[in-house]
Amino acid sequence: MSTGRISSLYISLLVFGLTFAFVPEPALGQSDDLNIYGFFQAQGRYVDSEDASGDGGYSSFRLPQLNLFFAKEFGDDFGAFVSTEFLNSYNSGEDFGIARLGEGWVQYEYGRALKVKGGLLIPKFNNLNEIKNRTPLLPYITRPFVYEQSYKNLFENGDYVPQRAYGQVYGTLPVGDVEVDYAAYVGNSDPGFLVSGDANYPVSGTDTTYSKLFGGRVGVNYKGVKAGVSGTVDEANMRDVNLSIADVSVPAGLGDVDRYRIGADLSFDVNDFFAEGEVISVVYDLSDKQEAQWDGLRAQPTFAGVLGEDLDQLFYYGVAGYQITDKFDVHVLYNAVEESRSDTDLDSYGAGVSYRPVFPIRLKAGYRYTTIRDGAFNSDFFSLAASVTF
Repeated sequence: MSTGRISSLYISLLVFGLTFAFVPEPALGQSDDLNIYGFFQAQGRYVDSEDASGDGGYSSFRLPQLNLFFAKEFGDDFGAFVSTEFLNSYNSGEDFGIARLGEGWVQYEYGRALKVKGGLLIPKFNNLNEIKNRTPLLPYITRPFVYEQSYKNLFENGDYVPQRAYGQVYGTLPVGDVEVDYAAYVGNSDPGFLVSGDANYPVSGTDTTYSKLFGGRVGVNYKGVKAGVSGTVDEANMRDVNLSIADVSVPAGLGDVDRYRIGADLSFDVNDFFAEGEVISVVYDLSDKQEAQWDGLRAQPTFAGVLGEDLDQLFYYGVAGYQITDKFDVHVLYNAVEESRSDTDLDSYGAGVSYRPVFPIRLKAGYRYTTIRDGAFNSDFFSLAASVTF
């Protein structure tokens, strides 16, 4: 095993171990009641689609996502949080949908300037990642592509956005009228490296590699305007290369590939106008041998016109809206994914409205037009939804 990989392992274990090594013990006898709450979004959708065969659309009701949260404070400094999520009308008996543990962490807080989390957590990356599951907070029905959890069987969300970390240090520092946010975290690398199924040893869910995820974000917040930059470095398992948009998996045999995610976000909420936008670039650093192997695959007749020049990926989205009243708002949205590996683009634009009859409930209506494979497939999506906090 290489010295670099051993060093990476030691650094990540050291960071995780130090997460709670130097924080004070919580005051005994101080605890609050367990707080249980959650979000869900119920949806009805009509899809008018057409591909090269002229196939039409469909209509359906479903529950794209339900999250349950359990939170408890231990005195003034410590707290714990657990979340579970159920996707796509989960039903184990009928074998559809997904159920999983979303988060499970304990946190030490030394004011706003320093907070330390340890356990399974959603890391800070751009602006939307941490709040993507809080559907009542979002004006739109369908989230931007790489944040839409109910698309997990269609999209490799984890290629673009780090889904999980296990230790994070973060906080907010005031600098005059500006607030500076920072975060640094460590976690496992690509889920493709994790043991799955009924393995006896190592147990399921174990990362058997020395490669780890390192990432962070730095941002500023000034009078309702937020901006930040994010980045991660890890390794991706490229023994099979998934062309998610083209719905093809290629047995490329490239092995472990260094991956770098670079993100930027900007959002504001000023005088009843609101807007948000993000860009995420994913770069795969192939060795000379891996590049030659990829070029050899592209030259094969089987993959002619299917594979692009490299493995890189790009995602971007923008939302702009206006708060007409305290309860009623409108918005427009555009988002797109570009995959160099398959030379294929996916983009979508649309508009929507939302209305809050009472605070815990947000009723939504929206339209999206989506094009895939350079116009070879397109769809009109008409949706109604109710997002509820309980």
